[in-house]
Amino acid sequence: MNSKPLHTLTLAATLLIPAMMTAQVDRSKAPKPGPAPEVQLGKHETFTLPNGMRVIVVEDHKAPIISAQVRFDIPPILQGDRVGYKDLVGEMLTSGTARHTKEQFDERVDGLGAQVSASSNGIYATSLTDKFKDVMDLVYEVVASATFPSEEFDKAKTRLASQVQARSDDPDQIGEVVGQALTYGKGHPYGEVTTMASLEKVDRKQAYQYYRYFFRPERGYLVLVGDITPAKGREMAEHYFGNWKGAELAVTKDEQGHDVVKDLGPIIPAGKQPRLPHEVRVAFVDRPGSAQSVIRVVFPVELKPNDPAALQAQVLNTILGGGVFNARLMQNLREDKGYTYGAYSTLTSDRWCGSFGAGCSVRNEVTDSAAAEIMKELHRIRDDKVTADELALAKSYMAGSFARSLEDPRTVARFALNTYLNDLPKDYYATYLKQLDAITADEIQQAAQRFLHPDSCTVLVVGDKEQVAKNLKGLSPKGNVIDFDANGDIVRFDPTEGATPAPKGMTAQDVLDAYIKAIGGKAAVQKVGNARLRYGTTVQGMAATLEERFQQPNKYGMEMKVGDMLLQRIKYDGGEKAKVESFMGDKELVGVDLEEMQQSAYLFPELRYPELEYSARLLGIVDINGKKAYRVNVKTLPGGSFDEYYDVATGLKVRRKDFQSQDGGGYVQVITDYGDYRAVDGVLFPFSLHQSGGMEMTLTAKEILVNKGIDAAVFSVE
Repeated sequence: MNSKPLHTLTLAATLLIPAMMTAQVDRSKAPKPGPAPEVQLGKHETFTLPNGMRVIVVEDHKAPIISAQVRFDIPPILQGDRVGYKDLVGEMLTSGTARHTKEQFDERVDGLGAQVSASSNGIYATSLTDKFKDVMDLVYEVVASATFPSEEFDKAKTRLASQVQARSDDPDQIGEVVGQALTYGKGHPYGEVTTMASLEKVDRKQAYQYYRYFFRPERGYLVLVGDITPAKGREMAEHYFGNWKGAELAVTKDEQGHDVVKDLGPIIPAGKQPRLPHEVRVAFVDRPGSAQSVIRVVFPVELKPNDPAALQAQVLNTILGGGVFNARLMQNLREDKGYTYGAYSTLTSDRWCGSFGAGCSVRNEVTDSAAAEIMKELHRIRDDKVTADELALAKSYMAGSFARSLEDPRTVARFALNTYLNDLPKDYYATYLKQLDAITADEIQQAAQRFLHPDSCTVLVVGDKEQVAKNLKGLSPKGNVIDFDANGDIVRFDPTEGATPAPKGMTAQDVLDAYIKAIGGKAAVQKVGNARLRYGTTVQGMAATLEERFQQPNKYGMEMKVGDMLLQRIKYDGGEKAKVESFMGDKELVGVDLEEMQQSAYLFPELRYPELEYSARLLGIVDINGKKAYRVNVKTLPGGSFDEYYDVATGLKVRRKDFQSQDGGGYVQVITDYGDYRAVDGVLFPFSLHQSGGMEMTLTAKEILVNKGIDAAVFSVE
């Protein structure tokens, strides 16, 4: 049973001389660039408070606005079996302080017309000049006395859990998460993956102690930018943070010399540089029914921001796939082959470990060809020098981006902060354009040979294994394709792993038959001629009702109200007409919307898969809320698919995952969990439904009536 309730420098000016208008120009060669201009960075003042906190003040009076950033220099540390607590730190910082509850804090921010945001390494705030002192009061409160209230922590953890659950059905997120795990390895902080299992072990104490341990003045930078003088900036810095010492907490040492914090454990930083694979490794994450594949070619890179070749690496990546339309990956995979709308690459420097990634999304039938072309471009840029035109275009693009960034005074502050954090030469940004202009094609090839490793990489594909995986074997020297799950773990079909095979010989139809038997049996289910289901829920904090009506075989009606106010009404006559009515007007459903309605109008669709021409496939057994469930993938006639999950012990359906179209285009993943089954006229119905994606809500059945008759007008579209 389904319910469907309801984003300064300008380049050289052109001087036109009449005599030149008739001159002959050789357009086969790129024009010679002029000398790199001198960069005049805005002034900033830096000083250090007695407690070790460094302060950067950038004065700019163009607008009556000031921003403050408090940033802490925190190394990546291992979270171990409690991966996820660090993800919650930023949200918790503004969820309550020693003086304000979350509601009071939010009201105060809104009242000041300010913007405040936080992350695991600090806080950023901005406001009009005349309100800034009050905003700084809040900034100091967050830094020095955030309380991480238990109630707010539980809410934040629940939200994060929903994101983790939804990730398994988003191929791009899977590619990102698994790509990180395969780049760095799960023994590196950058390679750890937040899972439902790790979140179960996370509690408030870990996030709170992380904040108290790392938010210390000697690690801190206070950056003030805007309508403020250096003298005023010093006064404010000393007033708010001059005497701040950080939290008092007991720290011991373990046998390896790591700091050990109560309720957090040992502070274990990133270790050695992750190793490259010995050869090309092909990894696959199965998403049955996917019409497209996500491809990512990844590997770690030993590249720090202060590496003498870091700028050459940036130019190299710009030419390969770093943002310009003429980049090689884009030209090859989009313009020449027509495989994709966009193909890109990143070559990231980092103090602890850099990384490379290149990829795109393509149709199933060209997945192997697209992956081979990415590998080809990595080899080509290593083996042959880039052309003069490619080098000139990349330099021009990067110089333009750099020049435009100087229009924002925050850029000066960011440059100053980066200089300190990354131990850059003091004149790094002042001489940036000269350094960029001096880069040669030989240096680009040297950078490519040093930083790109097409023979020691991971080729990750997220897609339909049945259609795609066998064609990827040629990319592996040994012809191997390794299966991974959405958390970056190898799928070994071992009971200790997250996925196990179904019993030998068992089919999807067996699971569907067991479900029908579990809810009352085929005879009892077929006697349900009509049904009326009324649920209670909340919408934006207001009590609401949702009522669904089914008339066999496939007529459907739905009404959702808040009080007497109609939010939405759906009518479907079982044929080719369906209509949605709401306070925003009426709309006839056509195309994909109509197809979705036709598919969801059946009260017990499992009985009708053959006539609907649905193809069901049993994918194995997975964990759903701590219980084993059969995962059945169902492919629909229009080319879509959805997953349904049935409890192994009871046979009952416990979850459905599908994608539904949105107004304005695009799709949203909807996850519906079913529970609290109760008998109504000999048939079990779920009295509790929780839906996430689009609109999140919990529906509790207030009344379910079977075969009591339904007015035909409920389904009439006329």
